[in-house]
Amino acid sequence: MTEKHGHPRFYELLEEMAILHSCKNKDYSGDNPLSNLKLCTQIGLPAWKGIIVRLMDKWSRLIHFTKKETFEVKNESFKDTLLDNAIYSLLCIILFEERLNDNS
Repeated sequence: MTEKHGHPRFYELLEEMAILHSCKNKDYSGDNPLSNLKLCTQIGLPAWKGIIVRLMDKWSRLIHFTKKETFEVKNESFKDTLLDNAIYSLLCIILFEERLNDNS
């Protein structure tokens, strides 16, 4: 493995993100890890664009938080929202790359 540079907490958060993704994915997707994210294709929206919509929802929540410094949804923290953003961003890359590979 290559030497890690940067803040150690960054790597701790990557591990937390991996665990969170794994736990949520088990609840949502079953055998196909992207099936829940691909449901929007049934209404004509590419999966990667569906994730952009989810990211917009998360950013809306963060913008609201910056104004009030509180979340209406009590079971999701500032950190949770940002971790979800990071996870959705990575999943969007995967689905966008799949789209490119399907068109080649």
